[in-house]
Amino acid sequence: MYITREQAASAIMDMRDFYSSLKEVYASSGMNIEDDLGRRNILMSGPQEHFFAAQIRSNFPQTYNNGKTGEPDIVIPELSKHLECKLTTRHRSGALSFQSDSMTFEGHPDGVDFLYVIADDAFENFSVLHFEGLVRDDFHAESSGSRGKVRMKKHVAMSKCNVLLGEVIDRRDEFIDRY
Repeated sequence: MYITREQAASAIMDMRDFYSSLKEVYASSGMNIEDDLGRRNILMSGPQEHFFAAQIRSNFPQTYNNGKTGEPDIVIPELSKHLECKLTTRHRSGALSFQSDSMTFEGHPDGVDFLYVIADDAFENFSVLHFEGLVRDDFHAESSGSRGKVRMKKHVAMSKCNVLLGEVIDRRDEFIDRY
């Protein structure tokens, strides 16, 4: 593993500071960034890549983040690793959606690493999940109209997950206990 719990916590603190400034910019123009959490997450995805790459760079100095469409979010040349970064928030139903672009896996037979940051609505509480070596079979088939997006098969992929911050609760266990 090339990123630690402490590094994840530091990157999250940097993201929170950045978000606080961004929220003020929105407010100064009479807008509320939290009115559309999907758009908020899009705006914060670049800072996520930047701050996590900076933390990884402390151990692997050649690490860089690209941000260009079709390119890996973070590249760690010393380890020949590519890290895809995703920022998500719970849906109104309480569900979490871990997605990827289907073409992310092309040319990566050994899999792709993912860093999913889950933020609450107020951008104050977080979980950070680091998946190593996810392959296309760890995701569902493309749905019609999904524009190339695929959903993670959580029951399959969680075996490849390192929980850096927060906790993972298998809701199936909760349902079994309830019944």
